[in-house]
Amino acid sequence: MILNITLGVIAWYEEGVLTVMSELPAEEIRVIEFTEADAEEISELFKQVWPLALEYPEHWRKKRMYSPEQVIDDMHNGYHYFGSRLQGRIVGLYKARITDEGLFGEHQTVRPECRSTGLASAMYIQFAEYGRAHGCIRNYCNILVGQEIGEKLMKKYGFKPWGEPYEQAEGMFVQRYERLL
Repeated sequence: MILNITLGVIAWYEEGVLTVMSELPAEEIRVIEFTEADAEEISELFKQVWPLALEYPEHWRKKRMYSPEQVIDDMHNGYHYFGSRLQGRIVGLYKARITDEGLFGEHQTVRPECRSTGLASAMYIQFAEYGRAHGCIRNYCNILVGQEIGEKLMKKYGFKPWGEPYEQAEGMFVQRYERLL
């Protein structure tokens, strides 16, 4: 398999067939659950992506760059990390936790070269499947107010605003969204 990343297009050749990730339906992108053995790589991904998320306040971006130990602590405290690999490398993920209100998802992180490929959509599809499989009545998450990509995904996957926007961190307003399962 030969991987080629050019101008934001991810393509690879396997057995003489060219596959462009953005041409795959989101349903065909495999989302898996990560384990403690993946904590170092998850931490590295956070440290690569979150400094570039300029729509968030700097203090929040720094807070989201977890160490491997923080990832493992999360896993011990009921969070599940889901995402995808391309050529053995984690290219995107999110974390989720079952609560009394449903399945809460957050911290979606996608490598810049994998944006607009359907990866985030694949994770939202899996988010619903996991919630249903575990008897949750809803999926829910917080989206930065005014973040066009997040708001577009909420609409695409049938999420509705739940409550009023609130200040999740100093200077950072989010809207909670829910999708009944």
